[in-house]
Amino acid sequence: MRKIVRPRALTALVAGALLGALAIGVGGGASAPAPTTAATAKGGPLVTFLLPENVTARWESQDKPFFIAAMKELYPNAKVEVLNALNSAEKQQAQAESALTRGTKVLIVTAIDQKGAAVVVNAAKRQNVPVIAYDRLIKNAPLSYYVSVDGIQIGKLQGKWLAAHTKKGDQIVVINGSPIDDNAHLFNQGYMSVLRPLFKSGQRKQVANVWTPLWDPSKAQQQMEQILTKSNNKVDAVLSANDGMASGIIAALQSQGLAGKVPVTGLDGVASALNLILQGKQSMTVWRSLREQSRLAATITASILKNKKPPSAIFKGQTKFNGSAKIPWAPVTPRVITIGNMTLEIKDGAVTRTEICKGIPKGRGPC
Repeated sequence: MRKIVRPRALTALVAGALLGALAIGVGGGASAPAPTTAATAKGGPLVTFLLPENVTARWESQDKPFFIAAMKELYPNAKVEVLNALNSAEKQQAQAESALTRGTKVLIVTAIDQKGAAVVVNAAKRQNVPVIAYDRLIKNAPLSYYVSVDGIQIGKLQGKWLAAHTKKGDQIVVINGSPIDDNAHLFNQGYMSVLRPLFKSGQRKQVANVWTPLWDPSKAQQQMEQILTKSNNKVDAVLSANDGMASGIIAALQSQGLAGKVPVTGLDGVASALNLILQGKQSMTVWRSLREQSRLAATITASILKNKKPPSAIFKGQTKFNGSAKIPWAPVTPRVITIGNMTLEIKDGAVTRTEICKGIPKGRGPC
């Protein structure tokens, strides 16, 4: 039995991730990022993109700049502001109300509370302002469009990978995302459709299945520490719902000498996760092109500003029922990323070779 040593603070892995966030101006203790405005002429229509939080690196480092760049190309006269609610549903609602008061023509919303955000959509509807749900569906609200990956498909990719990389009798920990994020439930539905039959038949054993408030990496680390304590470190694999939480989980594993020995999944394909994969501490991640996803949202937005219907091809005949209506859905395709194919992300512009190869020996993967 391994001796369990409880860390007193976040390990360097999580601290490093948070410092990385600070480097792009969105640290947890920092004030809200200022709105980013891209405009080529005064008096252009205002477009408002509401981001949910700064804990997960992708929002500020990928979704935001990709959307601004796409709008500059597709409708250069638009004034684009991107606001981050810092994981506060109340703040996000206030940002939306302010944008509507200032005359925004389109709202693109990644909701923190996917039920509560219906208030924002209803307010926009009263002012004839279209709302695009970005990445997360908003429930029971008169949305105009939805742009996202298929969450169930993502979960299935994670579950199938973990099933293929564990053996009979292995003990698996499941650490889900935020319980108020519908995407977290979709991911759970996907990977549990693969893992539940294995647990039921006894081919694999479920050690724990917990939910992590607001996708917080430090909370995921604490949960993993507690699970290791209760199980006497008898853990063979971890299903982590995203990369940020994976960093906290790996920190907990590392404190017990288990990092690199226990497979850990992820989602988003952020640079820090690819670096952990190259270190051999994280096993995989699921990625979809956020450049593509942001461009889809910009394509719809530009069409609205031009008083045209968005190109039908981007919807591929798909809709998503949000509890009150079938919403036109522009889907994005997810892919499993490992050390063997992470050059896909470099070519997409999601990450750079320099940032993912920091501290990695030359010749390993794309380094």
